[in-house]
Amino acid sequence: MTAETEADTDFAGYVDDVGPDLLAYFVRRVFPTEDAADLVAETMIVLWRRQSDLPNERDSARAWAFGVARQVLRNYRRAGARRLALTDALRSQLQSLPPSNAGELRVELSRALAALREVDRELVLLVAWEGLSLELAAVSLGIKAPAARARYSRARAKLREVLG
Repeated sequence: MTAETEADTDFAGYVDDVGPDLLAYFVRRVFPTEDAADLVAETMIVLWRRQSDLPNERDSARAWAFGVARQVLRNYRRAGARRLALTDALRSQLQSLPPSNAGELRVELSRALAALREVDRELVLLVAWEGLSLELAAVSLGIKAPAARARYSRARAKLREVLG
């Protein structure tokens, strides 16, 4: 057995040991509880990526896993808060539109967004809907900040052109 195979086996045993405890942790803390499995998966990815940091002692390794799970849960809650805030903002904007124009506006906006290249559309949506700064959106898309600024500027000009 190679050292790598042994490490994989050790990590698999660790996952088997701590996985049910992490699932219970998330089930008790999130609603809907169906999200708990996704959060366990996210936690396991972080644990796998950082397995070289895993403490050797069983109880310490378990506690470390809960620390990682806590950070995953905090990210989940922050994202949920951002989604709620965005939903409320969009709802109030949509409610202020005359009912006869709301559907037309959605169709027109969808058409305008479809006119953009996929990466440019995602950049615009990350900034406008997700509330990311251009710099953070650039990181999310794996592009440099100056490129994101140029793309964003061109995308906005294209949207203005398409929307008239």
